[in-house]
Amino acid sequence: MDNLDLWKKQMNVRPLFGCFVTFGLPDIAEFTAALGFDFLLIDNEHGVIDQSTLCDMVRASQCEGVPAVVRCTENTYSHVQKALDLGANGVQIPLVNTVEDVVKAVSLSNYVPNGKRGIAYQPRASRYGLTIDKQDYLVKANQSKLLSIHIETVQAIENLDEILTIEGVDVYFIGPNDLSANMQLSSDHPKVSSTIHQAITKITTAGKIAGIFVTDVKSTNQAIEWGARYLVTSITPYMAKGAASYLENVRKIVR
Repeated sequence: MDNLDLWKKQMNVRPLFGCFVTFGLPDIAEFTAALGFDFLLIDNEHGVIDQSTLCDMVRASQCEGVPAVVRCTENTYSHVQKALDLGANGVQIPLVNTVEDVVKAVSLSNYVPNGKRGIAYQPRASRYGLTIDKQDYLVKANQSKLLSIHIETVQAIENLDEILTIEGVDVYFIGPNDLSANMQLSSDHPKVSSTIHQAITKITTAGKIAGIFVTDVKSTNQAIEWGARYLVTSITPYMAKGAASYLENVRKIVR
């Protein structure tokens, strides 16, 4: 995993393109990583993934030379701790709405003195106890892991100025679908687009990295123009679109 430690610094130079993997299958993670994405975002919030499978998905991505971030189910010790102990290159935390939520996420994902992450040298993250310089491991683990927090509710948008003052967050990830639903508006409503644009501008003006879920080239281009550097799509719609196109065309043959 050492060769993946500095990947997040690339966002200071160019946008990174990631992909959600929701199916609990290491083969799908490996296949998606092999397609050429800059990182995988393994979805343990909405996906049905047990811990052993999650570990194998992280490993599969990293064996392809692609960093693996785990979207945790919730902002709790058990979920954040486990994802990082499995060797994930980072964690993404949903529903971060307040300064208190941010402080908790930073604390859970960092070893002392930056946080309260539980220390153990036997898990995969620390090479199953083979790490010799344990103090150096703690320092480098804090530096190299990525922490992404979701900005996906009206409350989070209202608290964004305060949220941005908390150190230790690498990416502020906007979830357009959750945000629009929370605003009780359709995802294509102009007010939703305006709110997202303003949030990304606020994040980047503060010298931080903005991230967002994108569905196609058009939405990706728009997000980049606004200043986002952590762009995540999903493999599932592309699989569905390819299958639908194939079936539509072959069925014309037999009509």
